[in-house]
Amino acid sequence: MTVTEFALLHLNTPSSSTTTTAPADTNTNTNTPTPLPTPLLKTLSHAMQIQDTWHATAFPSLPSSSLARAAHWFRQIEDPSWILTTALWSSVEAHWDWIRSPENAGVMGGLTEAGAGDSTTGEEDGEEGKGKEGWVIAEDTGLWHVGGVLFAGEKGEGEEVGLLESPVISLGRMYVKKGEDRERFAAKFEEVRGILERFARPHAVRFGWREDGEEGAEEEEFVLVAGWESVAQHFAFAESAEFPKYGEIRDLIARVELKHYQRFSLE
Repeated sequence: MTVTEFALLHLNTPSSSTTTTAPADTNTNTNTPTPLPTPLLKTLSHAMQIQDTWHATAFPSLPSSSLARAAHWFRQIEDPSWILTTALWSSVEAHWDWIRSPENAGVMGGLTEAGAGDSTTGEEDGEEGKGKEGWVIAEDTGLWHVGGVLFAGEKGEGEEVGLLESPVISLGRMYVKKGEDRERFAAKFEEVRGILERFARPHAVRFGWREDGEEGAEEEEFVLVAGWESVAQHFAFAESAEFPKYGEIRDLIARVELKHYQRFSLE
């Protein structure tokens, strides 16, 4: 089945720090991240070109451009040293074919190896570059796949702003005990999801179950992504009149991780 990849990369660069604007504006994010270095953006862009080319060869009957595969990049608001990439794959195994490929090994080497320089030019990166440590902390990454198409496709009823057009997206990872609790959670979420969708409008809400959970794990993961004008708008949902009804799903969740992201361009 078609899955959406979520991959987290932890940057090892001074440019991933944040500065706080003053006075605080409750309608916007108050953490203003230092811009990502241009050599890093070039390296990521080059990596996507390599992946597009590999995909076209490996799966010639499928669309292979980054745009067609909904391959996009986001930066975390709470901690901008984390970046998130998403993409569509025909299956989890199809993505692992890429991960095991020599092309991907070269891409990851360009991101994690010290002193590799700008992979598009072969030159050293200079003061803005990664220097001796590499762009990404190789041991501190995350990867999971969610069933379905989350960042592409047609807009739903009442949705005028897609996830990719939203100034902010929230990414909630809800962990539910396997078996009966999953069934109860799914039924309850279906009952109350309209409350969230109405509050988030005109922004989109997308969700799905993780398809590659760890073997033997006692929990399953439900992923919920929503678009917002700001982090403050999302937090205002908890103060809304209908939230107590929506909040009934919390009784069926073992734990939850919630972060916010902003999309960025590689150009």
